[in-house]
Amino acid sequence: MNDKRHDRGDGELDRLFDLARQAPPDISGVERNFETRVMARIRESREQQDPWYAWAWRLAPVFLVLALLVTGWSMLYPPAHPDDPVATLASGTQEVAMLDYLTGE
Repeated sequence: MNDKRHDRGDGELDRLFDLARQAPPDISGVERNFETRVMARIRESREQQDPWYAWAWRLAPVFLVLALLVTGWSMLYPPAHPDDPVATLASGTQEVAMLDYLTGE
């Protein structure tokens, strides 16, 4: 292996790093009152009202919880259906069905 070549490359690299450290930073990209303009733009964006659909996304967890509660409630408390077919017939549903049939609805 050639250690001299390796050492020479390290010395050249160290010299380039030293030159980079001594160079003044380039601040030409930073204009005057840059921070003030950025803060004004942030303030302006905060003052704008959110669109209506942004509220829908914010309320989505609330709607999810409501849907889960209704689902749980419907599973715990099933609707009361009489198990007796005679009770169903006596409840008046046959008259409603006959009236719908006669009126054509």
